[in-house]
Amino acid sequence: MEPLYCTSWGQVKELKRVEGLLPRIGVSAQELLVFVPLEQKLVRVSEAKEERVPLEPLHREIHFVQTLPDQRYLLVSAFSGNEGEPNAFVYDREGNRLHSFSVGDGVEDVQTVGGRIWIGYTEDGINGEHPLSQQGLVCLDQEGHLLFSYRQAAQRQGLPEIWDCYAFNAFPSGETWVYYYADHLMARLDGFQIQQFWKGGPVLNWRSPLNRAGGFVLRNRQLLFATPRREVYRASLGQSSLERLKPVDREGKEIRFDRYWTRDSRLFFMQGADVYLADLNSRRSLNR
Repeated sequence: MEPLYCTSWGQVKELKRVEGLLPRIGVSAQELLVFVPLEQKLVRVSEAKEERVPLEPLHREIHFVQTLPDQRYLLVSAFSGNEGEPNAFVYDREGNRLHSFSVGDGVEDVQTVGGRIWIGYTEDGINGEHPLSQQGLVCLDQEGHLLFSYRQAAQRQGLPEIWDCYAFNAFPSGETWVYYYADHLMARLDGFQIQQFWKGGPVLNWRSPLNRAGGFVLRNRQLLFATPRREVYRASLGQSSLERLKPVDREGKEIRFDRYWTRDSRLFFMQGADVYLADLNSRRSLNR
């Protein structure tokens, strides 16, 4: 296997904890966010510094954490409970809860780009009763108002709807990429228009390891993703190629990661409390 060289992002001591609920991780802008449920605090990690923010207690299980403009934070539970019950919570920079709203049931992933909130849904959510979840993939404003529905756009353009949103990646440029079922499609959105589709080959089929990835990073039609089996792959949509890589540190030592997170061109690995980064925008990741 070819090596995938990763840069150390240092250590986050809260990631070592194993008792109780696991810390929830999010990648937003240039930060790694760690929500520690047992302590009700948020750890913001960048290459330059770490900051710990105690939060006003919230008696809900949180699955996703992201940033919003004006140094605010968004915490989301994957489940809405009763219809209309809030499961998205906005906090200010001091950790005070500002407001909340419902974002549907069966949430697969949450990503923010500026003031826009992108949310993808699982098969259970899409087949459920919440009108947001039924859209497959949505974009909301900071108050939870609907800006974009994939189902509505697909119906308008005569394209396949989402039955299960496996993974998506929202870029600051306005592009959003989504991998979904029906028929294992990869779609590129520009703004709120569906522009391109890919399907088939070794990358986009029911046997592909991409089905289990839960996230991918992308640059120039090149994909990079990891799986729960601790396997890392590089794929090309243009050439329909797929190859396995071995993540290593700058000295060539293998990184046996426990968890991973994806965003835009960046793939983060966690090994104990150590955090490593592979970035498709960096030549150093594929060349020593």
